[in-house]
Amino acid sequence: MHFVSASIYTKAIRLAIDEGLSSDRFDHHKTFKEIQECAKYIPISLLFDVYEIADRYLESGFGVRQGKQLNSEDYGTLGLSWRTCWKAKEVFDRIERFMVLVTDHGFARIEEKKDRTMIQLLRDPDRRGVAISNETSLVMFTGILEEVTGQKILPLEVKFKHESNCLKPFLDYFQCPVSFNSYTNSLDFSTTDIDIPTLKADQHIQQYLVDRLDEEKRGIHVNTDKLLGEIHGLIQESLPSGIPSVIQVAEHLGMSARTLKRRLSEKGMTFRDYVQEIQQEVAQKLIQNTSQSMGEIAFQTGFSEQSSFNRAFKRRTGLSPVDYRKNENS
Repeated sequence: MHFVSASIYTKAIRLAIDEGLSSDRFDHHKTFKEIQECAKYIPISLLFDVYEIADRYLESGFGVRQGKQLNSEDYGTLGLSWRTCWKAKEVFDRIERFMVLVTDHGFARIEEKKDRTMIQLLRDPDRRGVAISNETSLVMFTGILEEVTGQKILPLEVKFKHESNCLKPFLDYFQCPVSFNSYTNSLDFSTTDIDIPTLKADQHIQQYLVDRLDEEKRGIHVNTDKLLGEIHGLIQESLPSGIPSVIQVAEHLGMSARTLKRRLSEKGMTFRDYVQEIQQEVAQKLIQNTSQSMGEIAFQTGFSEQSSFNRAFKRRTGLSPVDYRKNENS
């Protein structure tokens, strides 16, 4: 499950309601645990849902309007680091390095060629909500430059990967050529234009904030690893009684089975793969460290028949459980 900062979602909801949508249209979001608990991060699918509803019922250009209302205060420590950057172009460095503190859906990349600096948003518009999110991001990137420098810095060119039938809001905002159905989502700036000091440049505060951002970034990875640890513990404890289903594990963790599958997918594995990995891990420890029979170990690792256990073990190690124990004891 990909996440996004709840402050961005909240602003999108408020904008949609201010522009005429009934709050009832978003009542189904209240069933999500993250919304109920006012969590710092929420499933990004909820934000995409807001964008798609707004796109369906409101005036064209919701992504532009959403991007224009976002400012550095919506991005916590990252936003504060933008305001204290030494040069405007360092804003893009911070976005590239710490975008995961806003969302783990996609990432940014900076390229410098001759007299141009390009910031790319690497996020495929596989649904309309993602396309509008990409629009919002590029508008926000441009607005942040103006906020931190006090100068309107216009891009040389803007590109989006998705299609659009409404150019006007983008041309009015960016005041430069805007291309849709392109090969990338990107902003091109003159390097000279963004190589200027910010209004509140402070190198000492900046270093302190970068250290804080590094800590927050590490914390996000720790939380992901913590979830895997919880799943691991639940499965391992359940094995002697039989392999738990993905629904049972998900319910115990307070999430849907679909969300659990997505979280595992983000780590490059399926639920079945993770169960088999844990079974193998437990089996090897029991074979190495106990004198239990193979039949007992089969039961302890969730197999109803020793023959099935033997086949599964040999597929993973190339050895039967008996031969594996002999090798370990030799």
